[in-house]
Amino acid sequence: MEDLYIELRAMLQSLDLQMTSQFHSLWSVIRSDQRSKEMSAAELAETKDITRVLPRSSAVQQEEMESELSGIAVDEQLLVGADEVGCPTLQQDLHGDLVSTGTPLTLQILSPVCMTVTQYSEACSLLMGNHGNRYSDHLKNIFSNCPGEIEGEKNIANFSTPISDLQKKINEVFDKIQLIVPNATFTYLNRTTNGEKSKIFIASPRQKYCIGEEFVIQIDMYDHLGRRKGYGGDFIRARIFSDERKASVCGRVEDFNNGSYHVHFPLYWEGQVKVSAKLFHPSEGISALWRARHASLGVLGFEGKFVSRNQEATTKCGFKLNTDKEVCEYVDPDDENAFYCIKPEKLPCDSLHDMKSFDIHLSYLSKEEQQMFQRSNIGVEIPTHFKFIDVVSCNKMETNSKPKCQTGMSSPFPSGYFLNDLWIPVYCNMTPYRNGEDYIRCLHGKKLFLIGDSTIRQFIMHFTEGNNIVKYFGYRGKGFSQWQNTLLALNMEKDIYVSFKRHGFPLESSIFYYFQEDMYTSRQIDMQGGGKDTIIMITMGQHFRQFPLHLFIKRAINIRRAIERLFLRSPDTKVIIKTENIREITNMVERLGDFHGYCQYLVLREVFKGLDVGFVDAWDMSVSSGIENVHPPGNLLENIMSLSFTFACL
Repeated sequence: MEDLYIELRAMLQSLDLQMTSQFHSLWSVIRSDQRSKEMSAAELAETKDITRVLPRSSAVQQEEMESELSGIAVDEQLLVGADEVGCPTLQQDLHGDLVSTGTPLTLQILSPVCMTVTQYSEACSLLMGNHGNRYSDHLKNIFSNCPGEIEGEKNIANFSTPISDLQKKINEVFDKIQLIVPNATFTYLNRTTNGEKSKIFIASPRQKYCIGEEFVIQIDMYDHLGRRKGYGGDFIRARIFSDERKASVCGRVEDFNNGSYHVHFPLYWEGQVKVSAKLFHPSEGISALWRARHASLGVLGFEGKFVSRNQEATTKCGFKLNTDKEVCEYVDPDDENAFYCIKPEKLPCDSLHDMKSFDIHLSYLSKEEQQMFQRSNIGVEIPTHFKFIDVVSCNKMETNSKPKCQTGMSSPFPSGYFLNDLWIPVYCNMTPYRNGEDYIRCLHGKKLFLIGDSTIRQFIMHFTEGNNIVKYFGYRGKGFSQWQNTLLALNMEKDIYVSFKRHGFPLESSIFYYFQEDMYTSRQIDMQGGGKDTIIMITMGQHFRQFPLHLFIKRAINIRRAIERLFLRSPDTKVIIKTENIREITNMVERLGDFHGYCQYLVLREVFKGLDVGFVDAWDMSVSSGIENVHPPGNLLENIMSLSFTFACL
């Protein structure tokens, strides 16, 4: 065992990494070995020696570690601070005070917050390649997202090594998103940010504000004990609105990383304007959610039903199967997608017929951390000490004509605002689609392919059950019944073809759905000939929140590459990318929370920039509206559709 820890120490020094609590589980193995006397005194001393390269942090963990090591001395001169490994130099002590790195040490290893994916991959390869047969089960749990395969282990989903160009691009995007994640250690609930005790005030108060100006508020954060926070990273959503004008717009949050924030609002309409700023999660909660999301290959399990003639069998499926049984591999080598099912004893792999999901009821948050995600602590309105501001027209605005919304345009943030319940993009002119005739003019003689989840299935529902411009072919359901089904709707007179198909595995469905027609979005695009009469609208997001972000990034990149191939053969095809929207506030934050969705939203903005597609910022629109519903209702849906079809039709 000694060589494992010697190598760990050398690896950490060479990679210049900070450590995190993910390694605590391996530490428990060390403690167990100590108790069972499997470790010699020399081995234990060598284990303690690892701490010489670790950053210092929690006093509680310091006491625990020193107790477990039975008083073996540590050379204090060899301990290094967190600043020496490229991580924040301030930590919280037992009482919640910010202190320098000259205080207690902690055992923390392989934090995705304090290292890059490339470094993570190198660390994984080193450990898993050399120690796959020793503590293999435990290492698999810690390094379940590692590229490559533990030596001697079979039937584990893995990525190709050496790292492919696709994986390098995934890592690059992941590292960019990771920059927004705070490195805030949870100690106890009272030291986390409290929205009700935090304060909002106007940065530069005035009696009147002019249309066209920027209005700025400052938010100062306090914890549950009323003590000022000294670092940032809180997840805040802010908007200004006027109910009488049916107007609203998002704010851009600027984090000063010291517990203070500025929120910038553009002013677009006259009247009394109110401010709403909500603390969705404290920075400590964001760090915990990020760590939990990447602690496994997902918190959703799958079952596949195999059917052949009069025989059927149900087995476990997933991105990774820890089993000694024979497995069926379902691999797309070009896009490096793969999932696996345990092979039934008497049925072939090709007989996989249906699929369903189930909650595996597994949390990677501690019981103490889970307190941060009780409903009363989510989406807390931060109090303001003013009722509204007055906005007037100061005759300073210049009316600049905007072009019609077209594919290829760059979408800023905020990308628009609501006025009189109509979405007004700030960079282009949107055509409102108010009735069936408007859609018929757009879709006459065209084929529309809707690919994604139930939020884009709403489009075909709107056409068939709302304004009735097309009729379902071979489907008699209504609403979201059997929402997983592929749908086709036609208008023979106007030559309109509309289809809906899901985006492919993974999909959350508590009932079995027909799986043999399942196809990744990129493959569906590759099957299209395209052309000037073809419109493809794509969305994804809600069903990916329960899995590591790498999976979502991979799908997005593969979709972009498929669109690029489509444009080579049919450059006049219209392609629209719709982002996901915010959803209901629930206690299932670890699985479905909007912070996961926000990260995915940022991925789509990054991956699809510079591509000749229409980018529909449904996230911006739903935050601005204040409507927290996974299926946008009424006016919000109509505006999302209006922008989508403005991009699609001249």
